[in-house]
Amino acid sequence: SQLDVCILGDDVSTKKPDPLIYNVARERLGLDPEQCVVVEDSLIGLQAAKGANMKCIITYTSGTVDVDFYGEGAQAKVPDLASAGVELSDIFGPLREQGPNAELLVGKKDAPVTVSPA
Repeated sequence: SQLDVCILGDDVSTKKPDPLIYNVARERLGLDPEQCVVVEDSLIGLQAAKGANMKCIITYTSGTVDVDFYGEGAQAKVPDLASAGVELSDIFGPLREQGPNAELLVGKKDAPVTVSPA
């Protein structure tokens, strides 16, 4: 009863990385893409979010910890929202205060991994 929209993969005709599922949700909510933040756990999900022109926070697993999510366009990467102490105000507060170019999860997200040349 707390969700305004619930759309499952079977509710759309194409699967991720196609952005259709996010665009349908956005349209049903009556929002612009820059007002939306997707929480995903995979590169395919990130690609779908970016294809919908939405910000994306990645919650990674032990199997995806080394994926370059930042290089693929993620705004933030955390092992999970709870352990990082993420609250909705950490996500949407900066967007309200600073606009669509606000940095998300400052001080809570993992730093990008830099790889040194061999």
